[in-house]
Amino acid sequence: MVTSEPRNRADRRRLRTRAALLTAARQVIGSQGVDATTIQDITDAADVAKGSFYNHFSGADAIVRAAVEETLAELGETLEVLTEPLRDDPARVLAVSLRHTLRACVQDPTLGWFILRAGDLIEVGDIALGAYGRSDIRRGLESGRFHFDDVELACTMIAGSVEALVRRRLKGELPPEAEEALAAHLLRLLGVPDGDAQAITEEELPPLGDPRRTEHEPGPAQTNPDPRRRS
Repeated sequence: MVTSEPRNRADRRRLRTRAALLTAARQVIGSQGVDATTIQDITDAADVAKGSFYNHFSGADAIVRAAVEETLAELGETLEVLTEPLRDDPARVLAVSLRHTLRACVQDPTLGWFILRAGDLIEVGDIALGAYGRSDIRRGLESGRFHFDDVELACTMIAGSVEALVRRRLKGELPPEAEEALAAHLLRLLGVPDGDAQAITEEELPPLGDPRRTEHEPGPAQTNPDPRRRS
């Protein structure tokens, strides 16, 4: 997300503290889920005094909501920019969004587990569908690129498949190749011919790099992280 340059040292310190609290919230929620997360858990993980927490957030619900909204914005806006040149082909837009979402969640396990464990507040499938997911699917149906008569059912099936694959990849139960395989399978589910679906998902993936994203740069993949382990 684009933010204005802090005007002085106090502003910079305030932004660093807020960022540390949000990073800690993602870590703790990813470890133990929303309902089990307390403000004390977050401030302990951030190494920030509990009193300072209230200079930034009114309570636990506020920081959870901020963490969710900023996570959605960071990845969602990046995918929107990335897929804009592909908008004439809904199949390519969907494939790129799916593959990048899967890769980002696996390469950054903190991000992956946070998205999976944030409950009803965030859906990994909605991120994977991209900024215009439903409209792209409708456009694909209208143009004849897709052949599936229920948009909401298609979105539900995509979302469920992506969530399940992210969970199993984070646990080390599936190889990296499963990400492309799932994207190809979902394109075929929408009626894209087998050879075309395979070719699209084997295309070189455009880089996801975006200077606005500073808190979730991809790190080394973890083979079998324990989601219950506290940070």
